[in-house]
Amino acid sequence: MELENTAFEFLTREAATKFFAETDFTLKQGRHIQQYGADGKLFDYLYDNYTELSKYYEHLFGVYLRKESNDRAEYFFLDFPEDGHGRFVKDRYKELDARHVIFGILLLNVYKERMFEKKEIKWENLEQTFDESEHRELWQKLLYGEVKRNYTPNEKDEVKRKVEHSLNLFDRLGWISWVDPANLHFEIMPSIDRIAKLYNNEITNVELMSEYI
Repeated sequence: MELENTAFEFLTREAATKFFAETDFTLKQGRHIQQYGADGKLFDYLYDNYTELSKYYEHLFGVYLRKESNDRAEYFFLDFPEDGHGRFVKDRYKELDARHVIFGILLLNVYKERMFEKKEIKWENLEQTFDESEHRELWQKLLYGEVKRNYTPNEKDEVKRKVEHSLNLFDRLGWISWVDPANLHFEIMPSIDRIAKLYNNEITNVELMSEYI
């Protein structure tokens, strides 16, 4: 596909000098950028240059710059063609493993259950979800490996480490934002909705989720 010489003229503007490099690096790391915190300036840059940046990524890298939204906010991310990963090198194209997929789906349920509430979650809230929520057996199978009435302190500590690992990944993806990492206190971001689009079949089929685990 031939492009006019002016196709990437946006790269010569002052805004590109300030924001393009950081925006490009952040997108290529797999992050979902929304108008929140430190990402706000990158979101504004993407919003103002969306059409031109979309052409840039599709032409040079064979990937797609997407702008999607849920009921609360818009977000940007790079999407891959169905048959591959564009012209990205392998270490920049990573799929979620099954455990993280299910954790993300269950976290999405927590997000949606708090329809009119603040989306901040503390470790105590998660523990209550593991023990009392509608999907507690799925949570327990995922995190503990089996459903029991009680778990030992060592088992609970190991689960806390698993949860922290998943949350650190989701923070890098822009699906959550840490409030207090030391105490596993975080906010679920609107872009967690991306899970619903990627794994709709699993979300609507609880038996399939059990098989996934």
